[in-house]
Amino acid sequence: MKKYLRVLFTLLIVGITPVSNAWATSIVSTSPTAGSVLSISPTAITIKANADLLSGANEMTVTDAKGGRVDDGSLQVQGAVLMVGIKPLTTSGLYTVAYTLMAIDQPPITGTFTFLYNAPGEIAVATPAPSVEEVLNTSPNRITDLFVIGLMIFAFVMMIFLSRYAKKTFKTPAKPRKVKKNSSASKKFVK
Repeated sequence: MKKYLRVLFTLLIVGITPVSNAWATSIVSTSPTAGSVLSISPTAITIKANADLLSGANEMTVTDAKGGRVDDGSLQVQGAVLMVGIKPLTTSGLYTVAYTLMAIDQPPITGTFTFLYNAPGEIAVATPAPSVEEVLNTSPNRITDLFVIGLMIFAFVMMIFLSRYAKKTFKTPAKPRKVKKNSSASKKFVK
């Protein structure tokens, strides 16, 4: 009886509990990727959702570090993809993409992501050259290499040992089996 009450109670709780937003619209991917560093100015920003988006109900703006808009306002919806065109970026800095996505029978989702743009003529990063000291030091990769070589030598020695053992085992002649004679139940009596 208690078991049936537990099952009934569980079904009642599950039936009353509202459905979570686990099935709500979410972002699958963005282009450029959130947090990426670009050296070539993108021509458009795209966001791909996991459900088809409503046309006319979505928003996306792109702003520079000073808050000025750099998108051209040409918002397009193609199924689950929302896209806005970008004016050519000329200054380096952090750019913020703010969006609102609306899908059929789903609550809207809003959010932001950023990407960093390095203008080719503005930022020159020095390429570090490795020093002789760095090359000669024992690195974790060198230790790993030596460990793997040691394992290979051990495996080779074990293979030789096992092959000799197998050779010895298979070359020994089989021991002849002794056939037991069944003693008969009747015994001869000598008179």
